Amino acid sequence: MPPRARGRGRGGGNPLAQPFQPTPQQEPPTSPDDLQMDDHPHTPLPATRAPESSDEEEYNTMATLSTMQEDLNTMLQKYATLRDMFKAMEQHLLIVQQRHIEDIKEMKDQIATLATQVLQLQSQNQNAPPPPPAPTNPTSKPLLPPTWAQRAARSLPAKPPTNLPNKESTSSVLTKRDRTIVIERDGTPLPDTTNPLTIRNSINTAIKKPLIATIEFTTNHHVLLLTKDNTPASSVLKNHRSVIEETIRATIPAAIGLRKDEIWNKVILHGIPTTTTFTTVQTEVEEFNPGIHLPRPPRWLTTETQRQDKAASAMVLTIAGKDSTDKALSRGLSLFGRRFKVQRYLSFGPDTQCTKCLAFGHHPSQCTGNTTCSICAREHPAHSHTCSRTDCPTKGKPCLHTTIICSNCGDDHQATSKECPTYLRANQAAIERRNRAT
Repeated sequence: MPPRARGRGRGGGNPLAQPFQPTPQQEPPTSPDDLQMDDHPHTPLPATRAPESSDEEEYNTMATLSTMQEDLNTMLQKYATLRDMFKAMEQHLLIVQQRHIEDIKEMKDQIATLATQVLQLQSQNQNAPPPPPAPTNPTSKPLLPPTWAQRAARSLPAKPPTNLPNKESTSSVLTKRDRTIVIERDGTPLPDTTNPLTIRNSINTAIKKPLIATIEFTTNHHVLLLTKDNTPASSVLKNHRSVIEETIRATIPAAIGLRKDEIWNKVILHGIPTTTTFTTVQTEVEEFNPGIHLPRPPRWLTTETQRQDKAASAMVLTIAGKDSTDKALSRGLSLFGRRFKVQRYLSFGPDTQCTKCLAFGHHPSQCTGNTTCSICAREHPAHSHTCSRTDCPTKGKPCLHTTIICSNCGDDHQATSKECPTYLRANQAAIERRNRAT
């Protein structure tokens, strides 16, 4: 065998390979210079491949970051929902707090009025003259000894006397509304220099009697005059209207009217021609219907788009006084030479819950659904709800055996619950509607 084919070294068995040339052996160093390293670069070492564990760590890290991002987004959505709920709850609490403050203030005024009445009654009883002695009849017959029936009647307990003055005084106590005079303004804010003491003293000086006791300001920039003690506001306006009007022109800017505080009621007037103006309707109503006063101008019940192709539509009127409102509802109103039908205005919104079918968004008087129980969602009123077990006496409320079902969402809570998702959506819609209106 030739030397090229021997062994399995370089080129072994390959006839085209270069002949093997062994590396010449270097001689051992004979001088210190031979120990120095050569200047020419050596062949670099081959680069080693990085382990694949770093790629797996990077992939795990990215997956962890993605999961954390999703959790963060979920938390942000929950936070936004809780924030909206908190704002709605905060607005509701502010309204409730304001109502409580007004009720407490009105109760304090009533207590003060009652205390004044008690003091007046006590002084009247102390200053009342003693009753005159009964006249004696000199020719009267001698008294006979009492019979057994008369003795038995004397032994019975005496009936407590009825205090008639107290009854009369209680019925004559005036409420805060009865003692309030409203000074209407154009809606502009009052100047910062407005002084309640100056207004009170100016009016009392003009009428030459200390009849006005307190001055208050409303949120829509009107001014309220509260009379003293048990003085009705109607009598003050009847005797001193012109003097008070002249005084407030000089002391209260932008004052446009003076009236007694009374309850306003809204009604719907049907069949008004769509070409009629608000001023014309108000003039016709007040001129041809004695005792009817509209403190606010009328407005259309529907939108302009809904009235486009209609010859007549309905208007909303604001009538002052309960008696005037009842009269208009029973007899109607005369204007344009004929009588028009009047209907009571029902106020409701997206969060108004019907007491009949327990759905939201309509008034109970306009409900076309069935009576629904707020406890079990069946067709009966909640006060008639009873337990399915004969040995359970519970009625009108849930018991331990009752399966509570909401008729709106189907969850296990009553239909009147403030945690119901249907109520929360309706409440949110009402808040958005009020925000658009403002």
